[in-house]
Amino acid sequence: MKEFKYLGASLILATIVLSACVKEKNFPTTPVIAFKKYESYTTDSADCVITFKDGDGDIGVLEGDTVSPNDFRLKYLYKDSTDGVFKHFDDPSTLAMDTLFISYRVPNLTPEGQYKALDGEIRAKLRGLIYFPTHQIVKFEVTLFDRAGHRSNVVTTDEIVIP
Repeated sequence: MKEFKYLGASLILATIVLSACVKEKNFPTTPVIAFKKYESYTTDSADCVITFKDGDGDIGVLEGDTVSPNDFRLKYLYKDSTDGVFKHFDDPSTLAMDTLFISYRVPNLTPEGQYKALDGEIRAKLRGLIYFPTHQIVKFEVTLFDRAGHRSNVVTTDEIVIP
């Protein structure tokens, strides 16, 4: 009987110690992103990789949601050959009529359990015609939105030289 007392006390003590070791991540509820890398495979195929942190874990679209807007956006910029300045495709001086966005719906990443804060990496696969033939150096401004509508900081990729 005495052995059961010690075993029970040991199990309780082990549970307390182990639960105390789990550190809750303390991130803001608005997503924070950082550019990690851009991997080009061919002239029309690449991956844009960012890291993210979110305090309430509401990243990604819930299954069956067809209404929420795309939550991962890349805005196209090109380097103007006349002045060397990067311009948005909607810059009035370019005579373009619209901004070029590449948008994705990230799958639900919300963790199970009590602690919802999460950090990780998102890899956007860019396929098809993603560059205009007249632009030789481009980059993207990247933004992430969570389900609550919080907009992350904006990060910019490195310069991408088109072969």
